[in-house]
Amino acid sequence: MSRPSIGRHLAALVIPFKENFDIDESALRQLCQFMLKVDGIDGLVVNANAGEVDSLTEEERLHVLRVVRDEAHAAGKLVVGGVVPVPGTNEAAVRTARTMQAEGADALLLLGPASFARGVDATPEVAGKYAQDVASAVKIPVIYFMQGPMSGINYTPETVRQICSVDNIVAIKDTMWTPQGFDANIKLLRNLGRGTVVLSGNDNCLFHNFASGAQGTLLILHLVMANAILAMEAAILSNDLDTARKIHERHEALVGLLFARPMLKMPSRVKFALKQMGVISSDLTRSPIPPVSAEEAKAISMQLRELGITN
Repeated sequence: MSRPSIGRHLAALVIPFKENFDIDESALRQLCQFMLKVDGIDGLVVNANAGEVDSLTEEERLHVLRVVRDEAHAAGKLVVGGVVPVPGTNEAAVRTARTMQAEGADALLLLGPASFARGVDATPEVAGKYAQDVASAVKIPVIYFMQGPMSGINYTPETVRQICSVDNIVAIKDTMWTPQGFDANIKLLRNLGRGTVVLSGNDNCLFHNFASGAQGTLLILHLVMANAILAMEAAILSNDLDTARKIHERHEALVGLLFARPMLKMPSRVKFALKQMGVISSDLTRSPIPPVSAEEAKAISMQLRELGITN
């Protein structure tokens, strides 16, 4: 089965805000241009957890998609639109998916509704029907976001099988957050035999995921250290595990700070890092996401300097 045109490495964007918490379109465009210059980044992802999607109105989500679409397409790269239904119904997800397709999204990243956290593992056919309803309603490829236990959703092997048996679910973003969870999914999908692409969303265990056969990435971490991630993958593909391991270990402390519990603070930590890097001027997040603490700020700043990411 031929590989779908979803790219190999996709960067999940944060959304910069002004002091009044409106979307800062100019800063968003600057962030896009910063990422699109990276050789090896194939596209940008909007309206997912990294982009504080739950805090955005439907109108704002469309505005973000249009801005990023224009920047990505001008650079000859892809834009992937996150589908988080409001309200959390199959019908709403279908409407959102069709709208994003009409607005120029090249692919979709489909997230399960919040209700899945209340027991979709006991009714995997519900997840399969959700995926079927959305994926069959559009012509562009769909990536399913397999969130790990920290999301509250339990994507069991049977749930994964039901979702990935759907035509037009061409890939998953695996965010099981453990090497064991990633391995379980990649083996399941190989055995399923549908050619489903497995993109790692596990910022914390990329070295292991690359070694286990990840076919790319979909990460907010690209915003901070894309070149290191791409170099790690290149080393593994060249069977230079020692170099890949050294890249992983050198950046391990920074990754640990950015993705420490609570994951609720992940966007604020990454925004803080981007502000320190001079990519954006404000690290504001919308409530209820809290800002970084003074202790976190000090530790992140120190790691960025030690890695040579900032001066």
